[in-house]
Amino acid sequence: MKDTSQKYLKEEANDCQHVGNFVHWFIKLGHHKKKDVAGHLKVVPTTLNSYFKQQSLQFAIVWRISQAINYNLVMDLGQRLKIPFETEIEKELRKQLAEKEEIIKRMEIQLEVLRERRG
Repeated sequence: MKDTSQKYLKEEANDCQHVGNFVHWFIKLGHHKKKDVAGHLKVVPTTLNSYFKQQSLQFAIVWRISQAINYNLVMDLGQRLKIPFETEIEKELRKQLAEKEEIIKRMEIQLEVLRERRG
């Protein structure tokens, strides 16, 4: 007999967590009112509640909820993938840090030379 089940619905060990539940948790954690979040999304609160029951949500919905609660849910979900990633801001900060460390090394050498001249 041929398997006619929808393969994308089959759960795997490394599947993402329940996104609706994840979003609901962050709304509660931030003490946001569901009515306000639903209003921002231009949906009725019962529609928002139905999102909480869904295993996955459209990217646009997660994006808009992030804006409504002023928290980057996309980033938070991405960090849970356990795949290393560095933002452009982090890359720039890492570069600045390396430059500052180089300046500190040169200044330490100069300080040591000045101490030797005095002593």
